[in-house]
Amino acid sequence: MKAFISKNKWTLLLLIAATALMLVLAQKTYYALIIALFGIYAIVATSLDVLFGYTGQISLGHAGLFAIGAYSSALLTIKFGVPSLLSLVLGSAITALIGALIAIPASKLVKHFLSLLMIAFGQIIYLIINSWTEVTGGSLGIMNIPYLNVFGFEVNSNLKGAIVIWVILAIVLLVKHRIIRSRVGNAFIAIRENTVAARGLGIDVQKYKVLAFAVSAAMTGLAGGLYAFLRGFISPETFNGTQSVLFMTMLLFGGITTLAGPVIGAIVLLLFKEVFQTFSTYQGLIYALFMLLVLFFFPNGIIGLYKSGKTAVMKLLSKRAEATRNGGAENAEN
Repeated sequence: MKAFISKNKWTLLLLIAATALMLVLAQKTYYALIIALFGIYAIVATSLDVLFGYTGQISLGHAGLFAIGAYSSALLTIKFGVPSLLSLVLGSAITALIGALIAIPASKLVKHFLSLLMIAFGQIIYLIINSWTEVTGGSLGIMNIPYLNVFGFEVNSNLKGAIVIWVILAIVLLVKHRIIRSRVGNAFIAIRENTVAARGLGIDVQKYKVLAFAVSAAMTGLAGGLYAFLRGFISPETFNGTQSVLFMTMLLFGGITTLAGPVIGAIVLLLFKEVFQTFSTYQGLIYALFMLLVLFFFPNGIIGLYKSGKTAVMKLLSKRAEATRNGGAENAEN
């Protein structure tokens, strides 16, 4: 734990400062809702980082997993009377199971073939929740979803929702860090770097790919459940294909294989979405332009840009210090 804090102290300080600022802004209901959504989308972007950033498996169908988590949690509470917190956990577990089942055939695919499969998966889930009216409510969605209750603490306002969601985000980030620093994380990275070499080292590639999918799906399902309880209403339009592109754009824009990158990407893209919501018709095009911007100008995202800038500044300061020392030595000789 000490090593984690020491290595990520600046990231943690940034997140604490951002959280404090957002809690001040969250005194207004609208701002509180946006801040809560920051946390939810950051959890999804973090889940994508586990899958894409560390194992190299690209997914453009995470909106489908997000939908499964949201609808599972809501239906368990409304139709079966399961307590909301337990529904949230079960919804995450159901999403993880479905993610693992999808991963079995998906783990044999690479690059664009895997992308096509996940796009198809997301579209299938969208069609199911849109047409299975008896269960999902169809295009009308599910209304009157009760508040989340966490051990007697009822999350009955956007401010309370923002606080609970950001606490859960912090736990998710810690879990991600522990996974990546473990033997499992080393296997993920080995698979990302070279699948053939990983097999040569005795790593069960399919097993770890399925595990990565399951972990990513569980996190996404958790975010979906939080979204359902926060908004009190869900409908198919929240889980269309554009949403999957948004999730991936958040990750790429913030920076993969980092702690803060997915969080920063989620905040920036969601702010952008809110500011330009009048152009909702062109959202897919806007996200595509964002992805092109990232790929061509800063492929390592905002965090990568920051690290490159920091390295350049340190080199410049080092050169100046060396020049100053050399100049002082020459003066001393004279």
